[in-house]
Amino acid sequence: MLMTISDLGKSFGAEKIFEKINAKIEDRDRIALIGPNGAGKTTLLNLIAGLDEPDEGSISRADTLRIGYLRQNGGLLPDGTIESEMRRALGEVFEIEQQMLKTGERMAALTDHGSEEYHGLERKYQALEERYLSLDGYGAQVKINTVLNGMGFGGFERSTPVERMSGGERTRLMLAKLLVEQPELLILDEATNHLDFRMLGWLEEYLLGYKGAILTVSHDRYFLDRVTTATWEIENLSLITYPAPYGRYLTLREERLERMEKEYERYTQEVARLQDYHDRNIVRATTSSSAKSRLRMIEHLGEVEKPFVPMKPPKFSFTPKLRPVSDILIAENLTLEVGEGERHKTLLSDFFLHVKRGERLAIIGENGAGKSTLLKTLAGRLPHRLGSVEWGRNVRLSVFEQDSSDLHPDKTALMELWDRFPSSTEHELRTLLGGLQLAGEEAFKKIGVLSGGERARIKLAFLMMEHANVLVMDEPTNHLDIPAKESLEQALLRYEGTLIIVSHDRYLLSRLPTRILRMADGRAESFEGNFEEMQRQLALREEREREQKQIPLPKTAGEESASAKDYYRSKAQRRAEAEQKRRTAELEAEIARLEAAVQETQDRLADPDTASDFERLTELTEQISGYEQALEAAYQEWDRLLSR
Repeated sequence: MLMTISDLGKSFGAEKIFEKINAKIEDRDRIALIGPNGAGKTTLLNLIAGLDEPDEGSISRADTLRIGYLRQNGGLLPDGTIESEMRRALGEVFEIEQQMLKTGERMAALTDHGSEEYHGLERKYQALEERYLSLDGYGAQVKINTVLNGMGFGGFERSTPVERMSGGERTRLMLAKLLVEQPELLILDEATNHLDFRMLGWLEEYLLGYKGAILTVSHDRYFLDRVTTATWEIENLSLITYPAPYGRYLTLREERLERMEKEYERYTQEVARLQDYHDRNIVRATTSSSAKSRLRMIEHLGEVEKPFVPMKPPKFSFTPKLRPVSDILIAENLTLEVGEGERHKTLLSDFFLHVKRGERLAIIGENGAGKSTLLKTLAGRLPHRLGSVEWGRNVRLSVFEQDSSDLHPDKTALMELWDRFPSSTEHELRTLLGGLQLAGEEAFKKIGVLSGGERARIKLAFLMMEHANVLVMDEPTNHLDIPAKESLEQALLRYEGTLIIVSHDRYLLSRLPTRILRMADGRAESFEGNFEEMQRQLALREEREREQKQIPLPKTAGEESASAKDYYRSKAQRRAEAEQKRRTAELEAEIARLEAAVQETQDRLADPDTASDFERLTELTEQISGYEQALEAAYQEWDRLLSR
């Protein structure tokens, strides 16, 4: 056991943050701490880390417990460098290394190896080396290099001063230090905020093999699902624990709330029944005694607190009012450039993009790849020197940009909406804002004092009011908490228009896109499907490339001739192979759709209400038969394509 938390309570002034929290942390635990903004997650982390004291209760820690805490505003030495900070993380290792060097030098300077002084130095060196080995000293530099490369510092000079680094780079360096230190309890507060896809993937793999316990706060649901095995939720001043990662936690939480609601309903019904019996029979002498017993039964039942009803997440809805043509967007021979002179950079050249009606296209890439520049260029917010961007007839755009420069800091949310939609009534706009958790006084606060999440919701309100048939969105989930993110995703999944979105939210990318455009190394590559499908395709490609890099055996002249023929033949068949891949992907999507349709129809068939409706039974049975015939045909064609 690393830590036991008993009846923990904390308040700030008259405001109670939480009370009577009980939990424990054991070796190798993987815990996600979640809750709405302001629920007290960081406060609890500070208490666990020993940076603050509770008002009530206690925290018992193992005597030798080492805690590493990555805070949102964690510090490094201002005069440090990458090298010095990483060496400081393994201070004891490098201190012993210096002592070993000095002891070895003193031993080498002695000529009498039989003297007591020499034997004393020899014993000291052996003791130092034993401790050095126990700390894996010989692997220290390898460990530092591995972690620095994983955290994106592979191309940095190790002498780079901390004071010259950006906030994101400092956070990554602090995280790298903690990973090298390997404390028994690693506490991470929003560790994923400044990591790109490659760094996130590396960190997740590293943490899966981490020998200590992990307690993390993160809005990255994909990260939580991969790394954690338990979820702590701060809810209604209490801590509720679930033995499951985030995805499974959602189901367990819903089941728990439903169960509590049913138990409370049974309790209130039983109390009402007993009270009614008492009220009807207390005045009659013959039943007065039994009526009083009903009161004692009510007392025996005890008090059952009404279940906590979580705040509903913001309600988003995007409804297009005009149907556009099938070809939503055609961009041809597009060249994107930024900067001038020595800072000039070509982000994309000869770029082609065709977007069809109803597509949900996600654009991804590392920082600086040009995602936002491409989005703004397509939306007409930035000029382009070469190529063309043509939107189809009847296309109506709504654009969400990730900054808030289009919001006036001295206006209120209501004023901003009214200025943009002057024909709307106050009731209509306040109802809209209320659904976005900007009700009452929140609607009259100046935008300059609102949080990033509140400003993002105001900007999303604009899109809801514009009723566009194409949404162009740049990182819309950046400042939203988890419930708001999920509500937005559901709204975008229901949206009947076309979506072009830049995002690094892998949970969203695994659910929302029908196609992904990946920008890297001055190129943009299209992948059908979601994030996982793209990852699978990239993994297959890397495997093929590794196989191709293997050195072949020497060929005979005849084999070389056959190889040349294969090369030219494959060159001629490229178009056919591309068509085969496209058709295979279409068939796989069709098979998935038909299988889902069969399952859905079978569920309807199993409905008790259907059992007595002969005509409905016949209709559903015929539907299943039709789906299965189409499914068989699709499988046969799919098999033929794969066997070519």
